[in-house]
Amino acid sequence: MRRPRFEENREFYAVVGQRIAKARSGRLTQEALAKKASLTRTSIINIEKGRQQILLHTLVDIARALQVSLTDLVPDMTNIDMLLRDKSPKGIEWIKNAAARAKP
Repeated sequence: MRRPRFEENREFYAVVGQRIAKARSGRLTQEALAKKASLTRTSIINIEKGRQQILLHTLVDIARALQVSLTDLVPDMTNIDMLLRDKSPKGIEWIKNAAARAKP
């Protein structure tokens, strides 16, 4: 039985969540970030803990609310290779393409 796609990429989302939490820390509460990004506080908690997948437009909204670059929230290609070493080729390709498009 095949694992759900989220399970295959859990580590990637955990790193993104950690980066969001770090960017937010000392600047905004989870509630304030949620309001600025048009999300709920529960969503911010789940995103920061890596339990919730993030749509690309939501990640852009979070980056804008935090006043950071989108690339500050996405692991660099070296980290992506490490994090996704056991993942499906299709999942790896999708994430690398998304990361490449996000770079300036």
